[in-house]
Amino acid sequence: MGVGFIAVSILLLTAANTVWAGCPASTVADMKGVKAGQFPQQFELAEFEKLAGCKMTFQGNPDIARLNGKIRGNPSSVPSVANRLPSEPLVYAPYESIGKYGGTLDVLSNATEAGTSDFLSVRHVNLVRFSDDLQTIVPNIAKGWKW
Repeated sequence: MGVGFIAVSILLLTAANTVWAGCPASTVADMKGVKAGQFPQQFELAEFEKLAGCKMTFQGNPDIARLNGKIRGNPSSVPSVANRLPSEPLVYAPYESIGKYGGTLDVLSNATEAGTSDFLSVRHVNLVRFSDDLQTIVPNIAKGWKW
């Protein structure tokens, strides 16, 4: 799909493909007229829909149940997308385009004492994170903060 944003659950990165009813295929390279949100490269869902003047809906990866079944100990069925997404998903702007489902992630790790978890670090989430400029602190699990 040629969509420009994907809303993801921080805890469940495997699930949602985005379908946009009249939404622009915005990217960091070309925001298609969508103004910046409160934080760089990310929006609350309601914030994005307001700025873009559109409504997003979500659908699951058609192969998710089959892929989930390959993991020992996982249940044979997967909850619906509505039950996997958080109530207020973050919307991230990709740099140039959304990728496609599939492929293989090949990694090399030098942290065998940690069970090579360094390349699986997406499972370790924090309240905040650094934006890609490595200077700006943005919400991750936290919705925001006040001083």
